[in-house]
Amino acid sequence: MGSTPVGQRPSPLPAGYPTVSFATYNILLGGGGRWSEITELLRSVDADVVALQEADDRPAVARAADQLGYQLIYGIAPTPPQRAVARHQAVLSRLPVARWLNHREPTVLLRNSLEVWLETPPGSQINRLCLHTVHLTAAFQRRGRAEPNRVRELATVQGHAAQHPEAPHLVIGDFNSVAPGDRIQATDFFAQINLWRKTGVLQEAGAMGPIPPGLSRLRWWQDPETADAVVEELPEAVRSGLPRLPWLVHPLLEVLPRGDATDAVLGALLPRAAVRSMLRAGYIDCLRALHPRASAFTCPTYQPAARIDYLFATRGLDRRLVRCEVVGRSGELAELARRASDHFPVVAEFNLGQIRPRPL
Repeated sequence: MGSTPVGQRPSPLPAGYPTVSFATYNILLGGGGRWSEITELLRSVDADVVALQEADDRPAVARAADQLGYQLIYGIAPTPPQRAVARHQAVLSRLPVARWLNHREPTVLLRNSLEVWLETPPGSQINRLCLHTVHLTAAFQRRGRAEPNRVRELATVQGHAAQHPEAPHLVIGDFNSVAPGDRIQATDFFAQINLWRKTGVLQEAGAMGPIPPGLSRLRWWQDPETADAVVEELPEAVRSGLPRLPWLVHPLLEVLPRGDATDAVLGALLPRAAVRSMLRAGYIDCLRALHPRASAFTCPTYQPAARIDYLFATRGLDRRLVRCEVVGRSGELAELARRASDHFPVVAEFNLGQIRPRPL
């Protein structure tokens, strides 16, 4: 609906077709001091509707929405467990909003889920679309034990959507889960983490948790040969977005050979039930529908290793899908995306006008 910005591919449809685009973007810990970068990246994405995760700074989100010409729908998350931090969600829309609900169900949902009903552009064959947002449980340190939580959260969101089975809808956001068949690039990621640990860059950030006494001088924590190396300070998007892992993991990762074979073994150990539950429920993975074999990693921006951000659509909408891509992985927006957050935005575009029947 907007003009084509720098860094974004134009729609493959001729001018005049009614199209709508949706994006999902985790902006990391409320945006911090990165709002100029976040706003500029959103301007380049130029989606009609954007789902934001970790939109914790409501005034900053409202300012960005105003600057970019969006209506703001803001959803407060449930009160988190002790010592946890509430992570709120927002939707920015240039489409008219008919109504919206903020689902806060703390017995099931760690975070909220926004349900937003949107009016479509003139000439559309679909009069109204519904958007459901998610930001599922992370808890990577719990490994497979957190996956049942994610499955339950998705079942709850699917239940919200099932109340209106006639309405085409999307479920989009940060799933904190890997899809069946998706590869990961774990060894390169952990090699970079270990390099930062050895050079002492992570010692002050503390993102890895406390190190047991007596181990701080071991090579895998800080190599004496590189202890005095001059290391550029990591940006907030890197320091804050590092996963918390048990201290024992890092010396083990150092001895693993880097490469596709090791990545495949590590990837086979990852739980994938959450995304599988969406596919079994009949939803279409928009990115895989158009790019069956692309890596399309969405996180982290400083060392892309996995795809955990998704746009799922109900069947029927997949025939209208004309574009889906990860924004900022390369090209003119790459450096901007790296500074803005630890996630890349993902955008999908749909043709809501007439579509040609598929050949028999």
